[in-house]
Amino acid sequence: MDWSTLNGMQQKLLRETILSAYTDPLEFNMFLAAELNKPALATIAAGATFEQQIFSLIVKAKAQGWTQSLVEALQRDRPDNPLVKNLPDAVRMTGTEQPRTAGHAQLSLEKIVRGGGFAQLREFSQKLAMIGEAVCRIEAPAGTPMGTGILVAPDLVVTNYHVVQQHIESRANLPEIACRFDYASDASGVADGVAIGLTTAGDWTIGSSPYDPAADTRGTGLPKDDCLDFAILKLSTPFGGERKPLSLSPTAAGIDQNLPVLIVQHPKGAPMSLAIGASLGLNENGSRLRYDTDTLPGSSGSAVFNQQLELMALHHAGDPSAVTRAAYNQGIPIAKIVAALRQREQDFQSKGIPKFWIS
Repeated sequence: MDWSTLNGMQQKLLRETILSAYTDPLEFNMFLAAELNKPALATIAAGATFEQQIFSLIVKAKAQGWTQSLVEALQRDRPDNPLVKNLPDAVRMTGTEQPRTAGHAQLSLEKIVRGGGFAQLREFSQKLAMIGEAVCRIEAPAGTPMGTGILVAPDLVVTNYHVVQQHIESRANLPEIACRFDYASDASGVADGVAIGLTTAGDWTIGSSPYDPAADTRGTGLPKDDCLDFAILKLSTPFGGERKPLSLSPTAAGIDQNLPVLIVQHPKGAPMSLAIGASLGLNENGSRLRYDTDTLPGSSGSAVFNQQLELMALHHAGDPSAVTRAAYNQGIPIAKIVAALRQREQDFQSKGIPKFWIS
């Protein structure tokens, strides 16, 4: 949004947000110096009280064109403050409300609760359809479900290491693995889709990273940095331009707690399904994104999305200490996988494999 065009009510929201995040001028002066390289508040903004000085500061920032920098710094310094977190959506809503007219009270019942923002319905449905074409069921042998995979290049699919672990560790030259696309149901019934095997020309897996047995299966300690539980499979036949791979991007950061998490998956090998839950945040070392979205055996290797349908994680496991009802499910942040792929870029180039992630 354009922070340089705030109206009076929007400036009031910004002022109240700053006052909720900083309790006194000294605390705010530390923020100005550290985040914006600005002098003390009293030297750049007039006013007898802290609130008056903040009012003057916002007016000056708007006039000098650094309101956006102020808001971005505020979100960096106070990310857990609820008013700071919801500020963009609150400002947008205030900008769409009709002004009060003389003699008429204005009633506004709509409020921001989660702060997840809004998705354009038609664009959302189009993205979801594209995602459906990129998700596949991993089978071994063909017809026997093992997990879920994601098309990330015309001829490459990413899934969990543990889904194909037996084939990788036995060094099978001609694996029986197949990737079944378009296995889904609609009003007309279940479509069997199309199963595509893996390449027989060279390596059928071009890169992998194991899971952490202690952390991921026994709940002991934190996962090691080099245990990301992924495998990149090479298809025997690449897809043409009609089927779009999903992007692996390091900018896909974790999802704030309580915001929606969507997983497209093949639970128990069933036709493609969508489950919706909420984020529980990252674990202690940022190696796993946790959420309460439902999964089942066969969901390993599924695509995890935020509310804007950006690929955020590769689902791989649930709470290892759960006996009946799990406390969480978890996935590998895409940014971690991209970092691992970046380290192997020269090796990929030497094997003639084009870059298939976003730097």
